[in-house]
Amino acid sequence: MSAAPQAPEARGGWTVGEEAKRGRARRRHVGRAFAAITIVPVVLAVAFLATLLGGIVTDLFSWQVVASRNSAESFAWRQAPFGGDAVVRLELAAQGVDAAEIESTLDDPEQRRRFFARNRVEFMLYTDQGPFRWVVTNMRDRSIELVDLIPGFAQRSDLEAALEPGQRLLLNPWLDGGFFQRVASRNAVSAGLKTALVGTLIVILGVVALAIPIGVGTAVYLEEYVAKTRLARLLEVNIANLAGVPSIVYGILGLSVFVRLMQFGPSLLAAIFTLTLLVLPVVVIAGREAIKSVPSSLREASYGLGATRWQTVWRVVLPSAAPGIATGVVLAVARAIGETAPLLLVGAAAFVPYMPEGPFSPYTVIPVQIYSWISENSAEFRHVAAAGIATLVSVVGALYGVVFVIRRRLERTRA
Repeated sequence: MSAAPQAPEARGGWTVGEEAKRGRARRRHVGRAFAAITIVPVVLAVAFLATLLGGIVTDLFSWQVVASRNSAESFAWRQAPFGGDAVVRLELAAQGVDAAEIESTLDDPEQRRRFFARNRVEFMLYTDQGPFRWVVTNMRDRSIELVDLIPGFAQRSDLEAALEPGQRLLLNPWLDGGFFQRVASRNAVSAGLKTALVGTLIVILGVVALAIPIGVGTAVYLEEYVAKTRLARLLEVNIANLAGVPSIVYGILGLSVFVRLMQFGPSLLAAIFTLTLLVLPVVVIAGREAIKSVPSSLREASYGLGATRWQTVWRVVLPSAAPGIATGVVLAVARAIGETAPLLLVGAAAFVPYMPEGPFSPYTVIPVQIYSWISENSAEFRHVAAAGIATLVSVVGALYGVVFVIRRRLERTRA
């Protein structure tokens, strides 16, 4: 006959079972409170990011009242669906130029160059003559009033009513196709990002070409070949410390070594080498962590099949570590794209109106160009800078998208 179950021992007016329930309830409350606290920084980060992006997007557009040096006419989209020379013909005709002279201007390379050096074909979202119209703006147009995007919607009727002969109201999208086709200029109307964008792409491609083989090779050597001696540990600590060194220090190093000692001057080559030194510690650390994550059983199986150490590293370890290495490389490249201080020290120019012609050419990059525009004492350059910032953010976002796709494919291949 089984013994009857005994009642829980009483303690201070409640049973042990009740005390356990109270303890579980307290732990649940603490867990919920901790979850609520940890979500606060996430919400704040998203709010700050949304505010930043919202500010950039609204600065990409502005309402302008302009006293035109041209005809002050705009042209419907259907009159010139593809813009370009068709809009120029309409503008010159509106100025009273006869058809023969118009064709002569467009056919003569020198006259054509002079026209496009002074004028810019733009597609405006709104004009006082209607929405979605082509406008030919002149770098000598006089700005009467500049209103931000959202306040401009409320003031549009007043702005149109106050227009005088020869003036026009425009809703200008500063980030357009022409923005990437124009070089730097002291005038906001004709300022573009072409030289800075090309300079950034050249520098980043050079950094990638140097940082990947050197960084990944160093990571493989430290993880697969070097014995865990005191010297190896000292080297590991120094690499970790280098990853936290301020970028301005790398700029001073690049100025001393590449610009002056090696006499590269303020050139693309000096910028590539300086940024490579900046990102190498990040690539090495990411590569080592990715290699460490490869299970030892894979190496042992490879050795068991008769593979050498190099064959094991090349055919087993690196393919398995490739997703982590790719992530580290993109993080390093994203940091390099946004750097300004070290490039200013090694000679990145704020104003370069021509394309680089070789590795020793003067250059500029997007962050330096943005800094130059922000420094200008002009409200219009604030909108030009916003277009540059949007481009920079888009380039970094595209990089992250590419590495996400590459990582997924590598993970599927490995699986």
